[in-house]
Amino acid sequence: MTRRHHGAGRTRPMTAIANPRTRLLILVASGLAALALALAGPAAAQQQGNVLNVGKYAQLSTYDPHAGPLDTLWWTGNNFYESLLDLGDDVASLRPVLATSWTASPDGKTYTFKLREGVKFSDGTPFDSTAVKLSVERAQALKKGAYLWMRPVARVEAPSPSTVVFNLDQANSMFLPGLRFLLIVSPRALKEHDKGDQAQSWLREHTAGTGAYVLERWQPNIISVAQKNPHYWRGWPANKFTTVNLRHIYEPETQRLMIEKGELDWAENVTKDSLPALKRNPNLTVYEKLGTSIMVTYLNTHAGPTKDRRVRQALHHLWNQEAFNAITGHSASPGPLFTPILGKEWKTDNPYPYDPAKAKKVLADAGYASGGFTLRFQSQKGDVDKRAIFELMQAELNKLNIKVEFFEDTWPALVQKATDWGRDKNPDTAIHLFSYFRPMFVPTALDFLFNMFHSEATPQKGGRNFTYYSNPEYDRLIDEALKTPDREREAALDRQAAEIVWKDPAAVVNGRIVDKFVARKDVKGFVYLGDRVSFRYYDMYRER
Repeated sequence: MTRRHHGAGRTRPMTAIANPRTRLLILVASGLAALALALAGPAAAQQQGNVLNVGKYAQLSTYDPHAGPLDTLWWTGNNFYESLLDLGDDVASLRPVLATSWTASPDGKTYTFKLREGVKFSDGTPFDSTAVKLSVERAQALKKGAYLWMRPVARVEAPSPSTVVFNLDQANSMFLPGLRFLLIVSPRALKEHDKGDQAQSWLREHTAGTGAYVLERWQPNIISVAQKNPHYWRGWPANKFTTVNLRHIYEPETQRLMIEKGELDWAENVTKDSLPALKRNPNLTVYEKLGTSIMVTYLNTHAGPTKDRRVRQALHHLWNQEAFNAITGHSASPGPLFTPILGKEWKTDNPYPYDPAKAKKVLADAGYASGGFTLRFQSQKGDVDKRAIFELMQAELNKLNIKVEFFEDTWPALVQKATDWGRDKNPDTAIHLFSYFRPMFVPTALDFLFNMFHSEATPQKGGRNFTYYSNPEYDRLIDEALKTPDREREAALDRQAAEIVWKDPAAVVNGRIVDKFVARKDVKGFVYLGDRVSFRYYDMYRER
């Protein structure tokens, strides 16, 4: 039977929740008030009307939608570009965007999409099936960003301007939801700015999509300025934000001070400790919700002490989940990766309860009864949750005579280092632990299991297997799960694969993330999708 989807889903605004938890100070900031004033500049004067000032701490290495890491590009990229479909009310549903409907063949190998007519790119070029075809082919050729999601596509056909057909080499359960990451680029821009690099140089700092905004200016590490796309197909009601200033501010305390003063409209990096005071402020709205994202710490499976499976197992036993939850306000993760999100039927027992005595015994079995080695921990600048992970691990490891060195960098630099660190076998330079926030991009366990641990999902191809973990049996189970149309069989295969990465761990699951955002009281329309990275600024407006 042919499956069909029609219509556009409606989104629901996230409601503000006030429920302060026990406070435990993890960051003491000093001298930040002066910094906040210095950063403010003209922002306060721009606070009124149709300008939205956003505080961000993650930054981009490129605005090219096919060349950058998805988890960061998606944080802002979907405001400049659009896909055929996107998340609906939550991460478990899909809604049409540049497509209006689609059908799938009974064998799951052919998908036919009807495209929205009358849409234009920001450069005025009409959107059609040729644009979709070119973007697929470009993503496949570059083998970055969305490549893994487009990997199953054997051929794309454009039989008419309003119809596009995807032919897969085999059925793949992640293909349809993964299409949200195929952001469509103007064919004219690709042609005019191709300097033998498929326009990568130009698209690094320019945009050419059908999204609501156009990138006007980008100063890396400082600010990105987005202006309205005059051709945007949804139109521009008077209350929409026509200018969005994305300001890169690493310190949560600085973001807090700036939003309290009205120098920011929206803050995306605040700590648990600041929430009680922020909630009491009548000029602010605090959004706090358990999302679908998880925090993990990858373990180097190729170099140093963590090359030994027993050392990696010991690190699991040293993870104090309750302490982390108390510090950050996050939630425990009762199973491997996907279980707290997709429901109890996916649950497998955690074989690594917090047990320092057991960790000490496992280390002794590995030949480290007296510790005596050093681990290197890589983190992201401005991320207090990741620093909390380091501090907790450091405290436990120091008790066992194991030193931990801490390194942090900006997100683009960190991604590059993480891309290389799994292959660095030099004991003098190798990073052993890498803390990472992982959104749930599509509503399937395979989103985590494939992208984080399948041997094909390397960072070079847009995956997040930073450890370069490779297990043929694991790959076989995941490949089988991807192509089976039987959801019960897929779940069984997923659980078998999850058991493998429990027993042969490549990452410590640090918990499910409670998302925290703060807005000025007059900023309305925010829609929370649960994945922490989908911010649709077009949906937001200032109440007057």
